[in-house]
Amino acid sequence: MATTAEAGKAVEGNNAEGKKKSSLTLVAVLLLVLVAGGAGAAWFFGVLPIPRAGAGAGEAGAEAHGEGADQHGQPGAIRPLDPFLANLADEGGGRYLKTTIQVEFVAAEAPQAFDLRMPQIRDAVLTLLTSRTFADIRTPAGKESLRDDVIDRLNQVLQSSAVKAVYFTEFVVQ
Repeated sequence: MATTAEAGKAVEGNNAEGKKKSSLTLVAVLLLVLVAGGAGAAWFFGVLPIPRAGAGAGEAGAEAHGEGADQHGQPGAIRPLDPFLANLADEGGGRYLKTTIQVEFVAAEAPQAFDLRMPQIRDAVLTLLTSRTFADIRTPAGKESLRDDVIDRLNQVLQSSAVKAVYFTEFVVQ
C-alpha cells in the first residue's frame, strides 16, 4: 500500500508541475499579446516611426543629389521655431495639434530675413496647420505633405528658396 500512496503522491506532484507550466505559458502568451497590441496601437497612432518603402535607396539618392548638405558636404544652418498649438479643421473643432519645428536652410547661415519676418513666418505656418484635419496629418504621407507645404510657405515668406527642409521635433494631436 505504501507503493500505491507513493504513486498517488507522484501523480499529484506531476499534476501540480503541469498546472505551474500551464500557468507560466498562459502568462507568457498574455504578455506577448499585450506587447504586440501596444506596439500595434503605437504604430496606428503614429508614435512608432514607419520606414518608407525603399528608404535606404532614397536616402542614398538624396545624398548623391546634395540634399541634406550644401555643395561642400556641409549641412545647412538649423533654426528652431517656437512651438505651435493649433485647432485642426475637423468638424466640431475638438482636435488640436501641438508641434515644434526645426528649419534647415540651404546656406550655412540663416538668412537675415528669417528673424525679421518671424511674425509672418509664424502666421503662415499657423494658418497652414489650422487648415488641416486629423485625417490629413495622421499618416506618414500626410505628415510628409504637411512638411512640404511648410517649406513652400516659408520660402514664399522669405521670397527665396532658402529653406531646404523642416523637421517635426514634436507632433502631438489630441
